[in-house]
Amino acid sequence: MFAYQYFNMAPRKHKAPKAHNGRKAVKINAGRLAIYAIIAIVIIAILAYAFTYKGIQDIGTGGNVTVSQSGTIFILSGSEYSAYISNPNTLYISKQPAFLNPVMQISLPSNKATVHVNYGTQYSNIGVELMSSHNGSDTIYFSDISQSLAVSPDTGAIKIINSSVSVASTTTISPSPITTNTTHTTKSTTSSTVTTTTAPPNGYTNALTILKKSKYYSILQNYSMLYQNTSQCTPSLYNKTYENNYVTPPTGQNTYANVSAFVPYNMTYSVNSIGGNIYLVNYTAYSHTTLTTGTAFKMQINASDGAISNPTFSGVFQGLNTSALYQGYMSAARIGGACGIYMPSS
Repeated sequence: MFAYQYFNMAPRKHKAPKAHNGRKAVKINAGRLAIYAIIAIVIIAILAYAFTYKGIQDIGTGGNVTVSQSGTIFILSGSEYSAYISNPNTLYISKQPAFLNPVMQISLPSNKATVHVNYGTQYSNIGVELMSSHNGSDTIYFSDISQSLAVSPDTGAIKIINSSVSVASTTTISPSPITTNTTHTTKSTTSSTVTTTTAPPNGYTNALTILKKSKYYSILQNYSMLYQNTSQCTPSLYNKTYENNYVTPPTGQNTYANVSAFVPYNMTYSVNSIGGNIYLVNYTAYSHTTLTTGTAFKMQINASDGAISNPTFSGVFQGLNTSALYQGYMSAARIGGACGIYMPSS
């Protein structure tokens, strides 16, 4: 989670086009350059879109998904799920937003039999079938099951596992005003403190609504909760949790003293007007070192048309994207407890 990535991009040298036939050649070259510029912009836009969404696969009402230990994200019947495996026959799945939903463990038979799962429903709503295993990843077929079929779940193969994020805590997600004056409103929850400029009020309300509907909100709220829960992680509990997951006691950079200094203990966000109807969303992490204290994520929201621009991960999230954050969260949720976020991602 805290690896920093640096990219060095050396500029390429291009030879200037030679002009022929006076003004006609200049006009032709100018036209070609304009066309090349348009093509380049389109290619960049396509690559940016692909990079942003490459980790999310929409399988409609059913389809194969490749799931590894590092995790993956997919959409089934309009609902987004995170999933990863701990071994070829054990699957962990969580419906998004994860702070509203538990993590489910599913034992997969190796004979391609379908496991009927009732994730948040009375009857089975998801079919899960292990198709193949290869090089540390599984190909799993997920299918939508209608509640009208009243298919009984395979209770012996599924269970909800303990997580540091509980459903009971979700009532605190929606912030409620606690102090107000003529210039700003301060809002707080158990997971974060929100300071917002309220001019104009309608613009702020729209911006906050857009933020909560974005793909960034749920995963960042997940981390806010995990970070706050670290206050319950003692050195002895950390050592026990580490040994339960990695067999040997923690050493070197994985000791409690080192990890607890770098992992944030809190993360807050603010929504502030920066002119017109444009709002800046800023998530700030707090830890015991300056390296991981400061802005973790920021973006701009146009409260008029709902456009989100310039999403940037930095600080504790430097070099990461939403897919990597989902994977880290799933690992912490699988381990569970107050020390789950302290454990290195496998």
